[in-house]
Amino acid sequence: MQATPERQIGTGAIALMEAAEQLIGEKGIDGVSSREIARLAGHKNHSAVNYNFGSYEALVEALIEHRSAPISQQRKELFAALLAAPAVPSLEDLVGLMVRPMAAQLLAPEGQHHFLNLLSQLLTRDHWQQVFLENRRRDNTLQRIGELIESRLQQQLPATVCQERLQRLGSQIVHCVAEWDRRVRASTLEATPEALNWRIEDFIVCSVAALTAPTRPTSPEQ
Repeated sequence: MQATPERQIGTGAIALMEAAEQLIGEKGIDGVSSREIARLAGHKNHSAVNYNFGSYEALVEALIEHRSAPISQQRKELFAALLAAPAVPSLEDLVGLMVRPMAAQLLAPEGQHHFLNLLSQLLTRDHWQQVFLENRRRDNTLQRIGELIESRLQQQLPATVCQERLQRLGSQIVHCVAEWDRRVRASTLEATPEALNWRIEDFIVCSVAALTAPTRPTSPEQ
């Protein structure tokens, strides 16, 4: 099911998405009703979710599309600039493009980054994970970055190992950034740009090290 294009979403529908985002962050993705969402969004019609989106699942899918769009656009622009540079992109450059646009949400105004919590929840439930992965498959820039990283890794690692490590990296990025977000909102993690930037850069360095680490002799295709 394809998400509703953002240009067709009115203010009432956006209010529903933002209400759903807040409630999911508070109660979990499986603990929210369409009636609660409509009430929080200020809709008198308790069927507002079905009227605007068709179903709760379609609302969540539209929310993912809505919040992912600026992240994907930033990644696209950074990727174009990287390819236009004279130097060949390093693995650290490419992994950075996967991490930084999403991590930038940590500096979003209060109330605008429940999305990170939502993404973390999506990856722990098979059904919702597929909804999230379908959105990622539509991100052509992310796919191209993944292909470039895989082509580099295949020079030293079996193809199966490369794919496994890339999939693991994708999950780790979402969970790590969501955990930072949770700690920032709980005031247990310093939220200054300097403090967050240090963690982001360290995560990128560690991720590259994990991607390129030698395999065990029992690894697939060895």
